[in-house]
Amino acid sequence: MSATNAPVAQGELAQLYVARIAAHLASLAGGRDPLGHLFAIERLARAATAEWWAAERDAERGRHRQ
Repeated sequence: MSATNAPVAQGELAQLYVARIAAHLASLAGGRDPLGHLFAIERLARAATAEWWAAERDAERGRHRQ
């Protein structure tokens, strides 16, 4: 799963994380590499949380500049 440098809207970003987590859940349900998929899901959840916090921080900074 490669990252791109193109800007993505916040809603689209959330959908990308949901889709990637759903793919890992499907593989986990299939019994393939349970620990690997659990760790991947945790990593994606942490990344999504970090993205959300960064967006909130940037939005807050934008409100203070106006």
